Amino acid sequence: MKIIQKYSLVPLLALVVALPLWAADEGVHISSITDEDGDEAILMESEWISMHLLPWRQALIDRFVFTPTGNDIVEPTNAKVRLAGGGGLLMDCFWEQDWRFQELAYKPYKYQITKTGPEEAQVTFETDIKGWLAANDSGVISKLFSNLTLKRTVTLKRGQPFFRFDFEFINNDRYAKRPTFWIHNSSFISRDVSDTMIRPTARGLSAIGGGQADYPAWPQAEDYIRDFNQGWTANIHAGRKEGIVYLMDYDYVDTLYNCGNTTTEWFYDSILVPRDKPWRGHVYILPTIGLSRVDYACEHFISEIHPKHEGDHVSLEFMATSSYDECARVTFLTEVESDLASPTPKKMKLDPVVLDGLAIQPGTVKAEGTLKGADPLVFDVTAMVELPDGSVKKYTFQSYFAGNYKLKVNEAGLLGEGKPMRLLDRATRKPHLPDLPPGITIDKKNFKAFGVLGFGSFRLGFEDAFKLIPNSKLEIGYCVGNDAAQNGLSDFPYDYDRLFENRVLLLSNIQDKEFRRIGASIMLPWLKAGGGLVLAGGNYAFTFALEDHEINNYYPIPVTPNSLRIGPLQLDKPAEPNHPIFKGIDLTSLPYLHYWHDVQLKPGSTAKILMTVGGHPFIVEQKTGDQITMVVTVNAYGNEKNFPGKQPVREWKEWPKLLANIVRYAGHDLQ
Repeated sequence: MKIIQKYSLVPLLALVVALPLWAADEGVHISSITDEDGDEAILMESEWISMHLLPWRQALIDRFVFTPTGNDIVEPTNAKVRLAGGGGLLMDCFWEQDWRFQELAYKPYKYQITKTGPEEAQVTFETDIKGWLAANDSGVISKLFSNLTLKRTVTLKRGQPFFRFDFEFINNDRYAKRPTFWIHNSSFISRDVSDTMIRPTARGLSAIGGGQADYPAWPQAEDYIRDFNQGWTANIHAGRKEGIVYLMDYDYVDTLYNCGNTTTEWFYDSILVPRDKPWRGHVYILPTIGLSRVDYACEHFISEIHPKHEGDHVSLEFMATSSYDECARVTFLTEVESDLASPTPKKMKLDPVVLDGLAIQPGTVKAEGTLKGADPLVFDVTAMVELPDGSVKKYTFQSYFAGNYKLKVNEAGLLGEGKPMRLLDRATRKPHLPDLPPGITIDKKNFKAFGVLGFGSFRLGFEDAFKLIPNSKLEIGYCVGNDAAQNGLSDFPYDYDRLFENRVLLLSNIQDKEFRRIGASIMLPWLKAGGGLVLAGGNYAFTFALEDHEINNYYPIPVTPNSLRIGPLQLDKPAEPNHPIFKGIDLTSLPYLHYWHDVQLKPGSTAKILMTVGGHPFIVEQKTGDQITMVVTVNAYGNEKNFPGKQPVREWKEWPKLLANIVRYAGHDLQ
């Protein structure tokens, strides 16, 4: 076992450029100042960091200098110059709004300096959110992120070469909120815009920018990263060996994004804010020096690794620096997987290696061994982190190494097919769920339903159908159906007490990502209690599934992208004409679907097809215990003038009653 001793900070501190005289003696400092442009700014400084925050522009960071380098990394993207283009660090955005015209972009925040040093400096900012969809003052407000207060807190501590950004959403309304918070950062380590943006994915590291060729696992320049498998992203300049690492909560990240190599951004999923419990999140911003890349980051260390495989010799060199939580030592245990293209891949272990203590400058250690196997390789690393109190925490990460593999990328088959040779581990995100109230049951005294209605759903006549259901009430959340940027869902029952008032949820021409993973998770106990689902078709229906989520068990139709076909096809006589949904329906003259869905049941499904259209599923029933899901592949598309004499289903006189029967049956109101 190889051990590297703890590095001293003395050589590093000799690099400090223009370190304020007070910093070494007085710790951290914070004050409200007038900057060189005559604008108000909050100055926060320590022996490591000097930054300006602009309270008149949503408190984003307009100056950020890591003192050992003297490099202001946000000056080239000055927020005051690039008013319409975005600049600086920690810009607040919402996915539901156009970031250029969003309500927070140029908004002043109220602020209060809460800690003045010398050990800790802290400032809090607050603003209220109106919740416009698309753009500020658009005229359309979503109930899911209106009447919220956003509170931001920035903390800088003595002796720590990083800072912490906390944000909090406070619900000022009756029902739960679900904002999709988006953080935008624009900075350059080098003025020649040759920085490398590094993101961890299930296919290996994905990079954009000047050092992209050094990431052979997946060298394509992808802006959006949806298969991220860690909660960090990095902006590095390999030549200068300077960078910045962002650490965020993996359980709430939805997508990592970079606009080329000019921004580092991410947006959060599953932020749920009940009326009596604020939601809190945080981000750590860690400048780095001495690293030319980042392969892994966590709260205790940031690591660069260099694998080699020559002949029978394999090695993995670790370079690691400190992160925001102190640790006494890190032991790296490495297993190497080879012959990945073989039906029987091989595994072998390298000797453990230890870094004894970590500092801002990297320590280095190399694990080595003998390997008789072919490239590509996967290095499975377990890091055992010993804390100052003697306790141990375990972290795992993987690295794909192409080596002599002929394609040089993580792909199987011919280059460009897009199928990875090997997917790396990706943990399921587990956001916090509210506690289910004990003894809660679905309200069967009334017939209340909630509909999530996507594009075209109005033409299907759901509201007319509900008029035929005695003592019924339909609430609606509107959306485009596919979670497009600058749009959003207008409402959804995220509170258990509100959800359990409903006997049926109606999902028309939408994907699950409209109500998001948190919505699907909240629906599960309601479904298990017998809540009814009615799924209707459209171009966004049946096109998306939440990965590895139990809600998929309640859908009898598998994901079938681009399933819409041009008809017309006529409805067929039902296989079970005595089924309750056909009670009182005149089936002598059946209408047409001008567009139909080319879908089938899931393999091994126990669902029943109650009615077909041209031999294809039209009405499907699936029972899961006491729960009923009804699928109707009706959609709003087509015009009778293009199909003369072929009456569309939505204009069939029996359609409102049939649809009402389907909804009632799903809600256990029709026997």
